[in-house]
Amino acid sequence: EGLKPQNPGGIKSLIDFIKKNIKTPADVDEGEIIAVKIKFIINYDGRIEGFSVAQSGGDVFDNEVIRVLKKMPAWIPGKSNGENVSVFYYLPVKFTSGL
Repeated sequence: EGLKPQNPGGIKSLIDFIKKNIKTPADVDEGEIIAVKIKFIINYDGRIEGFSVAQSGGDVFDNEVIRVLKKMPAWIPGKSNGENVSVFYYLPVKFTSGL
């Protein structure tokens, strides 16, 4: 049976890390939401790599999410049949005027 990769502190830790490190790179109008979804690989040793944009919010927003993800500590890798495996992961991030 396969196990999904996990952020060492769980989802809450992942959200806290992003909120603490991310900066809104351009003005967002009141009530506007800019959604970015980044696809990346959590390697068999927990390193994060292979970033690609699955849903673009515009270059400056996409690049800001990737910048923060590159700073993220290693994850606990996914497993399949007891072996560590590389796994694709999708992370949605929303920018609002209040962020």
